Amino acid sequence: MTYDLIIVGAGPAGLTAAYAAQQANLAYLVLERGAIAQTVAEYPIGRPLFSTPDEVELIPGTLKPKAGPKPTREEVLTYYTRLATRELRLAIHTYEAVQAIIPTGGGFQVISAKNVYQARRVIVATGGFGRPYRLNARGETPARVSYRFVEAFPFAGQTVLVVGGGNSAAEAALDLCQAGAEVHWSLRRPSLDPRPEDADRVGIKPWVRAPLRECVARGELTIHYATTCVEILPTSARLRCQAGSLLEVPCAHVFALLGAAPDVSLLAAAGVAIAPDERPVYDPETNETSVPGLYVVGHLTRELHMKNATVVPRRVVAAIAQRLTHSSSATG
Repeated sequence: MTYDLIIVGAGPAGLTAAYAAQQANLAYLVLERGAIAQTVAEYPIGRPLFSTPDEVELIPGTLKPKAGPKPTREEVLTYYTRLATRELRLAIHTYEAVQAIIPTGGGFQVISAKNVYQARRVIVATGGFGRPYRLNARGETPARVSYRFVEAFPFAGQTVLVVGGGNSAAEAALDLCQAGAEVHWSLRRPSLDPRPEDADRVGIKPWVRAPLRECVARGELTIHYATTCVEILPTSARLRCQAGSLLEVPCAHVFALLGAAPDVSLLAAAGVAIAPDERPVYDPETNETSVPGLYVVGHLTRELHMKNATVVPRRVVAAIAQRLTHSSSATG
């Protein structure tokens, strides 16, 4: 069988593309390396998303948080998995990682860990967090450093170092304090207030900033401004201060929450041009890459606002369906 469309990734963008393909009566298949909405599953437990329901829902008006204006990780996961498996019955193969996308002239051969598929068009929606940024510090090992924060309670009563200057690091530091950990926080910025180069002119969110300062006042949190983590030791870490001096802080574990870049290795191997910003080269009007018939959507692209992860795929799939229909009519 040759599919009209294979979608790689079952996050918000991939699920939206699948639903659009189903509505357009395309023969489609979604291949996902993990679970449905794996990206959302990797958010901290119980954490409200920064997005409002209309920015993440597949069908307008169908995601209704029980408390507050923004849904939690668990509410979004339940929403996506229920829609995909029970209500819409989207064609998704979970835990089937794609290993290669090979252009064949008239289409593509998509090779997964379990099978080989033929497709006329391919959309890659693998997200923007495939390669977490590392500290590049001496002694950095997986046993001592985590690049994703899941929950705070296992660290109650321990001393923990958080490294990172964004809201994810700030919220992790706050959660750890509230769970009973003693927290050191290393960040390059000189304060919690916004900097001129901050795109949103907000910096650390105000509703996170205030409780963090309360944690500092209670002695639960020590913030090391204008520092960089340069070495991980068995029971501590060394920070380099702006003046060049070294500061050693105790820590049973380190959370390096520095952000991430998309994993574009699959695209590069397929022949897609990769830009200096480590994202694929694509036409912003069509989202088609430098390889004809191969498209990218979601946070893999430069459309980083969550709303676009559920808007752009609809437009892309509609254009693909139109082109496929035109192609079939021309050959018929």
